[in-house]
Amino acid sequence: MSYHILHINDYGCRLTKERGLLVCEKDGRQMGKIAFEDLRAVVLLNEAQSISGAVMSAITANDAIIIHCKNFKPVGITIPNNRTYDAKVVLNQARGNKNLNSAIWRKLLGAKIENSASCLELIGVKCANIPQISLNGQKNLNEARYAREYWKRYFPMLGEYGMRRNPEDKTSPANIFLNYGYGIMGGLIQRSVIVSGLNYLLGVNHKTYYKNIPLVYDIIEPFRSFVDYALYKYNLSDNTPNIRSWAVYLGKFLSNTRVRKGSRTIKLMDATDALCESLANACREKKADNLWVPKFHK
Repeated sequence: MSYHILHINDYGCRLTKERGLLVCEKDGRQMGKIAFEDLRAVVLLNEAQSISGAVMSAITANDAIIIHCKNFKPVGITIPNNRTYDAKVVLNQARGNKNLNSAIWRKLLGAKIENSASCLELIGVKCANIPQISLNGQKNLNEARYAREYWKRYFPMLGEYGMRRNPEDKTSPANIFLNYGYGIMGGLIQRSVIVSGLNYLLGVNHKTYYKNIPLVYDIIEPFRSFVDYALYKYNLSDNTPNIRSWAVYLGKFLSNTRVRKGSRTIKLMDATDALCESLANACREKKADNLWVPKFHK
């Protein structure tokens, strides 16, 4: 199984291939190489890098993705096209069964809120009773209330303050780093959606409109708190945080962090495949009872 996320962050790097290996060169020197079959994703962190169509084909032929960044912000993704949709799964997605979609969304949102509480607990926030705080009068999960309570507890642990997260705030290092982390996570999820035979244009809660991928936005919710936790740990480990070292740290975090699935644990980067396979089965069987979602392994 492929398992590496390769970050190319130096300016002037050139990617070539050699006997089944991806080779990175700069100024005539070989910087490193890795087998194509061992890749999960290649992240091009800036625009001053060279990659040929042949190399892109070799990467995607092995079910890996290429994430393209501009100024260290993910702006595009090259995804494999050697899989086809699972007809039964996609037809059931397209029918838009409201009861099924609602049941799936409740599980995804519930896991997001539970993971947020675990994240706050792990970073030292006391009384992080987020699941109970997030309930409204009808005992339904209230996402807006959750977000308000979560961010006002999370941001101070990074030295910032606020009641909400603004992805467009370029003055906030935390928001910039989170945008990058969520972008990488979204790219991995989009790959898993395709490999599992799902259609990422058909969401269970997020709506379809121009230039969006609603199913990816749905599935990423339980994973967001893992990125939040990674950023907190990164800030503790680096006295001079910067986007390049954060990118490398996040890649290692996704490879090294494990979540429980049944009687075993799996890597966080593999959890995107596990959730999407579980979701495809839920759509195929029209039942959300056995939908698996990632949770912090304590």
